[in-house]
Amino acid sequence: MRGAAAAVAAGVTLVLAGTAPAGAATATVSATPQSATPGFDDQVRAVAYSGDTIYLGGSFTVAVANGRRVARGYVAAVDAATGALTGWAPAVNGPVTALAVSGGSVYLGGSFTTVGGRAHRHLARVAAAGSGAVDDTFRHSTSTAPNALTVAGGRLYAGGTFRSVDGASRAHAAAFDLSGNTLDASFRPDLDGTVHSIAVSGSRVYLGGTFGAVDGAGGHARLAAVSATTGALDTGFAGHAGYAVHHVTIAGDTVYAAMAGPGGRLASYDRSGRLRWTLTADGDLSDVTVLDGVVYAGGHFDHACTTARVANTNGDCLDGNQRRQKLFAADSSGRLVGWAPQANSTVGVIVLAASASRHSLAVGGAFTTFGDTLAKSRFAQFAR
Repeated sequence: MRGAAAAVAAGVTLVLAGTAPAGAATATVSATPQSATPGFDDQVRAVAYSGDTIYLGGSFTVAVANGRRVARGYVAAVDAATGALTGWAPAVNGPVTALAVSGGSVYLGGSFTTVGGRAHRHLARVAAAGSGAVDDTFRHSTSTAPNALTVAGGRLYAGGTFRSVDGASRAHAAAFDLSGNTLDASFRPDLDGTVHSIAVSGSRVYLGGTFGAVDGAGGHARLAAVSATTGALDTGFAGHAGYAVHHVTIAGDTVYAAMAGPGGRLASYDRSGRLRWTLTADGDLSDVTVLDGVVYAGGHFDHACTTARVANTNGDCLDGNQRRQKLFAADSSGRLVGWAPQANSTVGVIVLAASASRHSLAVGGAFTTFGDTLAKSRFAQFAR
């Protein structure tokens, strides 16, 4: 594996990832999804918890609840306690690729051009309650659909392929001041490529994607930290990512990155960017989240390596693998644990979200079954 080899050459000590012995890992959620949740007719690409509600976005236009088809154009909400489809149904005219929830609002990003019958290009704010009425006081647009939205510190951060926001130049990342509903003039990171994921922690914004340089500086390709206020490169984080980063998650003092590569990689870094451990699968990792001390990853893979030792050129496991179709879990030391729901489809899992208060994990993607037989179309929730 190129990333691990580079780290060893630099004198970094890796914690080898192995299968945890019985009882060694923190308790996982059940490997069987809850039965009551609805299914969808196309991909679920964005998921967010807010209290007892799960908000969903994607390319779907129909939800299937209790055997009944219900129109849900690109967004929907589910009661996390009962699994019931709620009445929240903003009128969005195109796929939703990102969403974030803050207070009484849900921020939507996607390839739509209208929400609630009114012009809102690629970005909108709707009410979290009721049917999801659009808020016309929030009027911003991006030149292309955002890949990521995150709310923190009174700002909405957005990342993607866009090169302009509200007609102003913004290179793949931007922020909005929510107190005044204005484009933040100070936050201007200079990135030369796509941002797939944004995670905010304290004074830092962590960015993952396919970019090669930040503020013209090399050595921060695909994974970087910038100032949460100015967007200037934070050189105190120097995490090496050898492959495209699809998602970044922060948990405690750890930065997790879900990557592509030959196969796919899950990498764990400390806050300075020092690599702690890696896990390798035989397909890209799309997302990673942490719940109750367990690290969950989803993607396109069918197997995960039992140790960090892989062939440098193609990511083949040198010490064997275990069947983990589209989902796996590891403990905080990078040891693969026994949780294995086994989802189907080529695309598999696209997005994960965790609720610490509910001890639940929500999963969205293109899958239609778990465990080879249990029908569960494109959305599922797992609980302890």
